[in-house]
Amino acid sequence: MENRIVMAREYADLSQKELARRMGISPSTLNGYEKGNHDPKPQGLANIATICGVTVDYLLGLTEEPGAGFTVTVSDTDPQMDELNRWAEMLSARGLQKVVDYASDLAGNPEYQKRPLYAPDPSGDAS
Repeated sequence: MENRIVMAREYADLSQKELARRMGISPSTLNGYEKGNHDPKPQGLANIATICGVTVDYLLGLTEEPGAGFTVTVSDTDPQMDELNRWAEMLSARGLQKVVDYASDLAGNPEYQKRPLYAPDPSGDAS
């Protein structure tokens, strides 16, 4: 498994220090995983897979295909989400993380948030 952790980190184009930071562990702990000195707990394994964009099966050596894929669950009638999904399928784990970070920034900005149907018009115009 240790070799797979290194390969997953490299697949995601992350340094050991950056992956450790994202996981909330010390670089020396991650180094121990990568050298086979100790194994990550199941949640740690899931974190590595999620951050690196691979499957847990890949990390465990059950499959040779690293990519976990990326699917946005949307309605069949939303062409913008379909387009987003098509673009996302072409991105590396690092690229997907940038998309997630950007989407998070947009979602935190009221200018880009959906307004509920019952929300008052921000201009105050009741017409």
